[in-house]
Amino acid sequence: MEKIKKTLVTLGLWLGFQLIVTAVFYAISILRHIDFDTLVAPALLISDALIAVSLIVIRYCKVKDMFTLIPKDAFTISVIMALSALFVVDMLSQNLDIPDLFEDQFTEMTKTLTGFLGICIVGPIMEEIMMRRVIMTEISKATGHVWWGIIISAAIFAVIHGNPIQIVFALPAGIIFGWLYYKTGSLTVPISIHIINNTISFFTLKYSLDFKINISTTLGVTVFLVLVIITLCSIVWLNRFYSGKEEVTEQ
Repeated sequence: MEKIKKTLVTLGLWLGFQLIVTAVFYAISILRHIDFDTLVAPALLISDALIAVSLIVIRYCKVKDMFTLIPKDAFTISVIMALSALFVVDMLSQNLDIPDLFEDQFTEMTKTLTGFLGICIVGPIMEEIMMRRVIMTEISKATGHVWWGIIISAAIFAVIHGNPIQIVFALPAGIIFGWLYYKTGSLTVPISIHIINNTISFFTLKYSLDFKINISTTLGVTVFLVLVIITLCSIVWLNRFYSGKEEVTEQ
C-alpha cells in the first residue's frame, strides 16, 4: 500500500509540474505578447527536469536498475518488432479522419534545439519512466496481472497526450512499449524505440516529408502484410527467447 501511495504521489507530481509550468509560461506569453507555441518546448524541458529531480529526491527507483542492458539480438528484434507494428498502426490510422489539434505547435517546436530535445530525447525518457516503470509496474503488482498494468498504463499514456490523432496512435504504442518492457525487463528498449519513433516524426514534420502509403493500393496492401508478418514473427521470437519470464522484475 505504501508503494501505491508513493506511485500516486509521483504521478501527481509529474502531472502537477506539467500543469504549473505550462500555466506559468502561458501567463508569460500573454504578458509579453509572445506566441505561446514558441514556449512549449522550454516548458516541457523544465517540467521534465523538475520531475527528474523529484524522482531522485524521493528515491523512487535507481537509474542503473532501470537501464539494464539486454542481448544485442533481443534488442534488435525488439526494435524491428516495435517499428513494424507502429508503422502498421500508422497505416491504419491514415484511413481515419482524425483532427490534429497541436500540429501548429509541433511544427513550431521542430524549429529549435529545445524542441528536438523535448520531443525526441527528454520527453520519451520521462514518459517511459512514468508510464512503464512507475504506473505499469505498480498496477501489475497490485492486480497480480501484468496485462492490467500494460493496458491501463497505455490508456493513461494515450489520454495525457490530449490530441485525438495522438491518442489513436499512443494507445497501441503504449501497449507495445509495455509488452516489450515486460518481456525484456529493461527500460532501455521502450525508451530507445520511443526516441526513434519521435525522431522520425520530428524530422518528417520539420521537412514536410510524406511517408504515407495507402493500404487501398496493391503496394500498400503488400507493405502492410509484410510488416504484419515481420511483427508476428518478431513477437514469436521474443516469446521464445524470454520463455519462462512471468512478471516485470521489481527494481
